[in-house]
Amino acid sequence: MSANVLVVFYSRYGVTEQLALAGGVGAIQMRGSVRLRRLPDLADPEVIRADAVWSENLERMKKDYISPREVDAQWANVLILAAPRHATKEMERYLESAGDVLRGKVAAVVGTFTDAARRAGLTVIPPQEPVEDASGALAYGRRTVESVRSTSVG
Repeated sequence: MSANVLVVFYSRYGVTEQLALAGGVGAIQMRGSVRLRRLPDLADPEVIRADAVWSENLERMKKDYISPREVDAQWANVLILAAPRHATKEMERYLESAGDVLRGKVAAVVGTFTDAARRAGLTVIPPQEPVEDASGALAYGRRTVESVRSTSVG
């Protein structure tokens, strides 16, 4: 079975973006097709403008990524979801709004919203070790795609 991997992340300063990218590279290493999508900010624009680093990163990421679309979730059979521990509202809103299109798909969760992912109908593959850096995210992306491939063989 081919792995169509949708990487959905939320990042303000680029740290979670790097974890999401590493998870995507792990999926590519396992011959998965990957789409990268960044969730839009829910914060008030004034709050964002008051933080120069956040504002600068946001401008860059707006150029580099688009928001996830329903067609992306329909295409994917694997999701890699990443959000910082202190900012899960964006991810939780995405999971709630996606509806049944996520039901039954496999997911890697980098963050503290595993329960929300399960409520959305995703089958969450737990990491073997905590994902704290790019190498952990890369291994988690590889393992998640590998789990989809191994269950579809035979």
